[in-house]
Amino acid sequence: MKKWLLFASAMCLVFVIAACGASNTKEENKEANTTVADSGAASSDLVITASNWKFDQKEYKIKAGETVNLKLDSVDGMHSALIKKTDYEIKTGKSVAVNISEPGTYEMVCNIPCGAGHREMKTTLVVE
Repeated sequence: MKKWLLFASAMCLVFVIAACGASNTKEENKEANTTVADSGAASSDLVITASNWKFDQKEYKIKAGETVNLKLDSVDGMHSALIKKTDYEIKTGKSVAVNISEPGTYEMVCNIPCGAGHREMKTTLVVE
């Protein structure tokens, strides 16, 4: 009986720890005049490369109102690129046609817990 109770307690602890690491980006995602477009309609391509706890550039630039095909390549591990204040998230090895009509600076973060430096895995998307 004691072993079962110890096992159940340990499993509860594992679930609590896993839940604490979950992202709360839903409350931060606000509309930014975004349009989901067919990936074939993109006028240009932009490849973002992710490795352990960093993106390959501190800043990426696109033109407001222009459809851009964003592709995420991961060198190490599994990553994603969530563009805050929009509904866009690019998964490893996938492309997403992005059209943001509102000029500004958008933070991009990895939305997959990828290790010790996950919270620092950020970059900026500048829409001009």
